[in-house]
Amino acid sequence: MLRKMSNNLLNTLSKRSFISLNHPRLSSAHLQPEPAPSSRSEEEQQQRRHKSNRHSRVTVPVLAASSFLSWFTKKSDEDSPESQLITAIKMSILNIQREEYKKAEQMLHVALKMAQDLQSKDGVTYIYDIMANLAMEVGDFKKAEKLFANVMQRLFADGFVEDHIKMLHISSKIAHIAQLQGHLDKALQGFEWTLAKLEENLKKVGEDKEIRELWGITKNWYALALMELKRFAEAKTCFIEAYDAYTEIHGKLTEEGLTILNNLSVACSNLEDYASAERYLKEAISLAAQLPDLTEVGVYKANLGLLYLQQGLLKQATEFCSFAWKYGKQHQHEETVTQANYCLEQIRAYQK
Repeated sequence: MLRKMSNNLLNTLSKRSFISLNHPRLSSAHLQPEPAPSSRSEEEQQQRRHKSNRHSRVTVPVLAASSFLSWFTKKSDEDSPESQLITAIKMSILNIQREEYKKAEQMLHVALKMAQDLQSKDGVTYIYDIMANLAMEVGDFKKAEKLFANVMQRLFADGFVEDHIKMLHISSKIAHIAQLQGHLDKALQGFEWTLAKLEENLKKVGEDKEIRELWGITKNWYALALMELKRFAEAKTCFIEAYDAYTEIHGKLTEEGLTILNNLSVACSNLEDYASAERYLKEAISLAAQLPDLTEVGVYKANLGLLYLQQGLLKQATEFCSFAWKYGKQHQHEETVTQANYCLEQIRAYQK
């Protein structure tokens, strides 16, 4: 049951799942100039970058519940301390799923105290890992980094080596945090080290689902960092590799897979390979039609409108951006409305 709750947490943290073409507020890969960095405080720049990237990431899982809390499999009474701890963790994860982050953090502190009272080293480590993921989700990067470092130290103390999959999960996240803070050199070093270790592990053990999935997720994050550095050709290659890895495991009908397709389209657009950008976006739109609860399809259509505008195809651009605006209003999806408004503004400017 706890493994299922952990997987649900992963799915919740993964649903903010696209980058938008051109619009500065939503995209790390836009074509329009932004204000010079000196006009913003470092904190404002980090908050803007977090807003941009939280719509473009595929989130790596929290550490596996089964390995950390195996002692929970023991039969216990409903009123036992162990059962109460399980309930506290479940409530924390449910609050995260509902985006009630303050309640989640409060409940996690309660769970942490309970685990400490039970003298469960594994339980404490697992809860710290959830806390770190939550901090990263809400943009408290210093706290997240500190908590992840704590988890890593506890794993080292338990005998885990640096290239163990649990360690590599955290290494990938720490590199992603550096990216979200704009420390791109540090991020690239972290991603490249993590990817190298994952590839060494794959050579040793052959195909391994967990290693392959983490490799794909890390490739996606690495590509996003490359996009910020305008290394679009390299980013495109990494997005393709990430998409292949992710869809091998989960199939094509997932929000996360569509995220990577949209990212790939943005990379192609920046390379002025509009035919490929259009093909990837149309594939994302087609697949999204099979996911009835996916509201991001409006953003994909606005992006397609912008692609047509870049090619001077005003009729098609107007059609798709107008559809996206109506769709966003109908579904009360702020990101779609924002991207569609930007698209329509660009069309009006183009016509002047």
